[in-house]
Amino acid sequence: MIWKIALRNIFKNARRSTTTALAIGVGGLAALLFGGFVTSIWYGVQTSMIQEQGNLQVYRNGYLEFGAANPDAYTIENWDQVAALLAADPMLAENLAVITPRIDLAGVAGNNETGNSKTFIGTGIVPAQVDQMRGWDGWKIGQVAPATGLAAGGSDSVIVGLGMARMMGMCAALSVPDCQDAPVAAEDLVVEEQDFTSLVAGEGGLSDQSAGSEKPQLNVMAATSAGVPNIARVSIEAAQAQAVRAVDNSFVMMHFEQARSLLYGDSQQATTLMLQVADPAKVDAVKARVAEILTGAGLDLSVYHFTEVDPTFERIFGMFSFMFVVIAFVLSIVIAFTIVNTISMTIVERVKEIGTIRALGFRKGFVQTLFLTESTLIGVIGAAIALGGALAVANLVNAAGLQWTPPSNATPLTVQLMVLDNPVFAASVVGALIALALLAAVLPTFKAARLNIVESLQRA
Repeated sequence: MIWKIALRNIFKNARRSTTTALAIGVGGLAALLFGGFVTSIWYGVQTSMIQEQGNLQVYRNGYLEFGAANPDAYTIENWDQVAALLAADPMLAENLAVITPRIDLAGVAGNNETGNSKTFIGTGIVPAQVDQMRGWDGWKIGQVAPATGLAAGGSDSVIVGLGMARMMGMCAALSVPDCQDAPVAAEDLVVEEQDFTSLVAGEGGLSDQSAGSEKPQLNVMAATSAGVPNIARVSIEAAQAQAVRAVDNSFVMMHFEQARSLLYGDSQQATTLMLQVADPAKVDAVKARVAEILTGAGLDLSVYHFTEVDPTFERIFGMFSFMFVVIAFVLSIVIAFTIVNTISMTIVERVKEIGTIRALGFRKGFVQTLFLTESTLIGVIGAAIALGGALAVANLVNAAGLQWTPPSNATPLTVQLMVLDNPVFAASVVGALIALALLAAVLPTFKAARLNIVESLQRA
């Protein structure tokens, strides 16, 4: 019965009730939309990083701690045998979508045409396998990364960063839009051409590699594991922007075999093995199984989740989660003060009614429960407005196809406000709005229930 009376009172004070419900609804709408955006970051950024480097990575023990200083001392020996060992396990064969090696390398790159040269940071991959990884969409969010572009070229083709192309003076040769080649003084060009040409000429057969090629050429030099300089002439397939400017200015992606021949010759060495798990829900089980196999085989290797190797995702998600907490806290304060003000004004306007109710013999608890019920019902209406509005706005935004580029990406992601994709979060926001409406009314209703009956009737 008290719910029926409370509902009548809400309609009786329609204007004030509507204002309060809208305040709750707008606050909840903001929380749901921002929470939906954070949810899309959780799925979208993780997906893009898994497409690039897999869910799991196998490194030689100590590589993450000391490999940067001496990478050659921490490579995976006979990576092909390790990959075959993992692929032969029935559980892993069922759950692993891709097992592919990668080599990280650094050296000096030079362009004979312009005389420009600079250090580069390179990666050697198997293009077909990495292109397969970029099609991974484990959470079915419709996010697919473009192919590397390496498979379209020959075994000597490379992809360079946009900044790298600019500094090598290859923007015009690669027909890169909005890219201007670095100016080179004529006297510097003569000197650098002489130095680099003499270095290349020392490598037997290197000049023949570019014969007949119509693509821009780049000379890349790296030190072998024995410390001997090794040079290769490669063809630039395309220039692609990278997420970090420092990486973009020095990035070179090449075929795995090209990188291996530069550093290790015929030796089957790799920096890491990237493992992509078909079902993201089974990553922990797959990781445990890989660790068990590596330990059982007596290999000096360890398997890591990609967030253990690269903390970028944790930092991005942590930043947006913190922003959500701050925004939710501010919204909660605004909603609480709105409800307190509304209930207080209602009590002032209904002092006579309170005095009459008490004069009829109803106890203080009934008065307090009546106002708390009204506030709870307003909270329910506000939560319904928030949820309905969030779904409507999310559908409009998702259909618009808006894009943004997270700090870890070179390519933009489509904005997806995933309001109902995290049902626990949506239910928590709705429950929090109703609970907030109830709690914010406790103090005003406590005072209302203790009004003196005679004074209430006189004040009215």
